[in-house]
Amino acid sequence: MADVVVNTETQNSSELLGQGIRAYVLQDYNAAVTALSKASELMTAELGTDLHDSLGEVYLYYGKALLGLSREENEALGDAVPKGQEESDDDEEEEAEETDEKQKEQNGETEKSEKDKVKDQESKEDKTEEKAAPSGGTATEGASTSNGAPATTEDAENEDDEPTDLQVAWEVLELAKKVFEKQGDAGRKNLADTLIVLGEIALESENFPSAINDIKAGLAIQKTLFSKESRVIAESLFKLGVAYSTNSEMDEAIASFADSLKYLRTRVEHLEKMEDKKDEVDDEIKEIRNLIPEVEEKIADIKSYKEEVCQCDIRTTIKNFVCKPTFESVDKNTVNKLQVKKKTVEEILAKVKL
Repeated sequence: MADVVVNTETQNSSELLGQGIRAYVLQDYNAAVTALSKASELMTAELGTDLHDSLGEVYLYYGKALLGLSREENEALGDAVPKGQEESDDDEEEEAEETDEKQKEQNGETEKSEKDKVKDQESKEDKTEEKAAPSGGTATEGASTSNGAPATTEDAENEDDEPTDLQVAWEVLELAKKVFEKQGDAGRKNLADTLIVLGEIALESENFPSAINDIKAGLAIQKTLFSKESRVIAESLFKLGVAYSTNSEMDEAIASFADSLKYLRTRVEHLEKMEDKKDEVDDEIKEIRNLIPEVEEKIADIKSYKEEVCQCDIRTTIKNFVCKPTFESVDKNTVNKLQVKKKTVEEILAKVKL
């Protein structure tokens, strides 16, 4: 796919908006971000406000493009080292460290090592103090704030000077949300879309409760707008299932994935009845049929995970008598099963796109 050419010299916001949307559709997220960023700046200056009705579409596509770019960059980083090799390297490093430590103890070097650790700790503390916000701002801990947002632009300025793509995406989509809320019924479709994307950002930022709330809110609106064979709802239900599973709400995750399957199967039945458009719908039918087994596999994985958790809890209870079963008692291999699927989640979501 050829890269989309963006005319960064133009002052025509409509031209930039068109280029940005085209780049987003073609998944050239870098070009889309460039065009839509400038388009939003020009339109805000022209209109004298950042909440004008015509800005909603710009913000929505800009936020989506930023999310796409962030995922693209993360995927590139993830592919830099094969997972198996990465885990092997980690194990080798741990073994090497343990061996070195034993040798130091045998050679009487442990005392020196401890002194070095103290010096390193003092050095880290000094550096931390130097990074403190000069304006008295509060440093942000973790990837997201309590309301579901990644660390804000202000927080990023205090820490790294530049906000991340996810931070900017969240801020832009919050503006889009306000614009579409003002539009009432006319903005409900776009509002639902905005809420779903906000949920995806919260999911990427590992703020799973906020992801669930945002996706549920968007899905509730979509169910009033789309029919029972809607692929849009199937996609949103799948995303909700992912959010539930990452938040360890397994029964809810299974229910969401199962509902997504129902919509996908209903969609296939609907398309098969369109005999007059058979050539047009055949590709989509094949695509959905290929997707269904992957969603079924997600359900099977979660059910298997639940069974292993139950078995492990029973063993723990028998061993400790009064120990209350928790997910913490599950061995690392069991817990990691869903985490291993994180990359697969994005691949599946990409296939569900309309």
